[in-house]
Amino acid sequence: MRHFIIFYTFLFCSVSLYAQRSIQIHKVSSPITIDGIADETDWKQYAEIGNFTQTRPDNGKPSARKTEIAVLYDESYLYVLGIMHVESKDEISSQLSARDNTGNADIFALQIDPFGETREGYDFTITAANVQTDIKLSQNDSYGNFNVVWNSAVKLYDDKWIAEFKIPFNSIRFPKEAMDNFKINFQRVSTKLNEESYWSPIKPEVDGYLNQFGTLEGLPKITPPLNLSLLPFVSVVNEKSPDGTSKTNFNGGLDVKYVHDNSYTLDVSLIPDFSQALSDNQIFNLSPFEVRFNENRQFFIEGTEIFDKGGYLYTRRIGGVPININNISLGENEEIINNPIASNILNLVKVTGKSSKGFSIGVLNGITNKSEATIRNTETNEFRNVQTNPFTNYNALVLDQTLKNNSSITFLNNSVWRSGKDYDSNFSALLFRGYTKNRTYSLYVKKAVSQKYFSDQKNEFGHQYFAYLSKVSGNWTGGISANLYDEKFDNNDFGFLPRNNQFSVRANINYQNNNPKKWFNQYSVGIDHSQRYYYSLFEKEFAYFKLQGDATLKNNSVVFGSFAYIEPRKDFFEPRTKDRHFNKPAQLEYFAEYQTNSNKNFSFAGYAVYVKTLDSDIFSNEFIAGYGLRAQLGQHVSLNFRQDLTNIPSNAGFVGRADDDLIFGKRSVQELTNTFEASYAIYSKLSMNIRVRHYWIQVDYDDQFSLNTQGDLVRNNFTIDPNDFDDNFNSFTIDYIARWQFAPASELSFNYKLGANLFNNQINSSYGTNLKNTLQQDNSNTISLKMTYFLDFNQLRKL
Repeated sequence: MRHFIIFYTFLFCSVSLYAQRSIQIHKVSSPITIDGIADETDWKQYAEIGNFTQTRPDNGKPSARKTEIAVLYDESYLYVLGIMHVESKDEISSQLSARDNTGNADIFALQIDPFGETREGYDFTITAANVQTDIKLSQNDSYGNFNVVWNSAVKLYDDKWIAEFKIPFNSIRFPKEAMDNFKINFQRVSTKLNEESYWSPIKPEVDGYLNQFGTLEGLPKITPPLNLSLLPFVSVVNEKSPDGTSKTNFNGGLDVKYVHDNSYTLDVSLIPDFSQALSDNQIFNLSPFEVRFNENRQFFIEGTEIFDKGGYLYTRRIGGVPININNISLGENEEIINNPIASNILNLVKVTGKSSKGFSIGVLNGITNKSEATIRNTETNEFRNVQTNPFTNYNALVLDQTLKNNSSITFLNNSVWRSGKDYDSNFSALLFRGYTKNRTYSLYVKKAVSQKYFSDQKNEFGHQYFAYLSKVSGNWTGGISANLYDEKFDNNDFGFLPRNNQFSVRANINYQNNNPKKWFNQYSVGIDHSQRYYYSLFEKEFAYFKLQGDATLKNNSVVFGSFAYIEPRKDFFEPRTKDRHFNKPAQLEYFAEYQTNSNKNFSFAGYAVYVKTLDSDIFSNEFIAGYGLRAQLGQHVSLNFRQDLTNIPSNAGFVGRADDDLIFGKRSVQELTNTFEASYAIYSKLSMNIRVRHYWIQVDYDDQFSLNTQGDLVRNNFTIDPNDFDDNFNSFTIDYIARWQFAPASELSFNYKLGANLFNNQINSSYGTNLKNTLQQDNSNTISLKMTYFLDFNQLRKL
């Protein structure tokens, strides 16, 4: 209990909020031309000084530059004006970048919460180069892959720059009744001044973002026209596999979006095409756990924020690896000719909606076709097919209700139905997140159940329990949490959980000062402690104690550091055998990171981790480091380079079994990743981007041991050559894409992807040799040309 005394001493401290600001909206009296000139009578009459407040560098102080704002409306559109005054035109940063990437330019942003419940909002950002970014906001996160149709214009002057927005009401969700709780905010970033400021002040010590918006007054009930849009596409895709075979496909499909009653949105993707999704960051996995990859497919990363509740959904399962890809029985003289690594998606449907009473719903459904491997008899040359994945239906359901004080209760259900004899699964969870009236304290509780239904064995049911009590606002914050997964809990059919069978407790305390007087703009320090237990045996796995801090300096550079002590550990998963464990030594971990001012045309960021191992003959000290360089070259070009290095001279891991013994190998691990990215923006709607990544790892085994029942490594009498387990792996990828937005929400894109892997046991080969040999390998590549065209049903009716 001594660890939590400090937490309880500040638990009853409270925080006051800024008084909420308001701005009046007016109906347009004559047409508004979006041209960045703002010479219309309505703009001149209603533009007002915004009196913006800084969040950085001098939190709480007035902005160094004047900003004028105004908001207008008609039956179909919301109009916004921003006039950003400067001392000279040289103060304006207007570098070009691709859409949804503000780059290093000055920005002006409109942020709105139409329902005023701090549950869902929108961010419409424009740079001084007229590059658009639109973001979906939630209570605790933001989603940059939200894309809608809206118009903007920017014009630069000697003493100011002007931004005009024209946002269709069709592009946002809002109440059907009078919008008297409509929340709004405006943001301005001046990169050369290192300044970020808001119209309605955002206090860093106050939890939440939407809850600090001001009020938009005077907007009456709006009845938008029918909200139906079609996005047909055609594409030609040429794919070449490493064995040299090539095929060209001509594809066509249709995405449909329909908004019913301005509350519920239906998204349908018929015959989806994901040929232009970014390549995965492949690694060589030494751990006993599955590697999680980012979701890069547009349908799943746009408009799916409601499904992110609780972190239970992993959409990469749809169209993922077939469930029986490694369960193929070969007869004598048989070989596998073809074994698909992904299931074919037939169609996708997504329904999301929100009522005026704070009730939200989300339904996501995907259907994949069956997958088959082809087997050939080498003697008779006969072929047969083996099903590796059945026809499968994936369904996710979210029901969310807003409660008093911005609290909420959420029900989740993810299910996977497979035709035939393969098992079906179901997952359900109930979540509650509560806040006190002034949003000072929070309680977050989760209860989840996983279910597997088999045709030939007993069904399995697993459980998770989670609770987190915390103080979330004020200079002092922190909390206490407990999390339990029993040994049967498994939501990996439509989720991602590296491991179950654990019980963990955690406590943390943090102090943040946003108005220091000398060297810093902001700094924070904190203490973190956690303990984890192997639940079925209730044996302690490990505990750590961490001290950490970060600070933003007056020159806008950032430093971060931490020190941690990790107790001797029992690893119950490295042995790959139930209830067996592997003893690991205690460690001291030192971490440091430094970032220069990211608003400069050239910036640097670097980190280093040093791990000191205590009292071990096998485990050595470890060193991990990385750095990144970013350069903005003139108006159009942006370059990024990142390098990450891992050097582990000696540790040990599972390599196999011999008789009844578990065999571990002593090994060194050297890992290097180089990533280069270049962007060229011709203008705000036409850009090109290339990303090149080379990943290289060498694992050198020089001894082998048996793991005894006490978890220690001991000598054995097996004649096992450790060199047989040496690994040298390379992954090289190129992703190039050019995009031209030739009309609103309509795009022509060209994509080239190359992937090459090299795997051998040449652990003494150099980096240059590996890169050369990897590039000489048979590779896979994809070339695609795709055109999508946005059709508004209301415009079609006028034809």
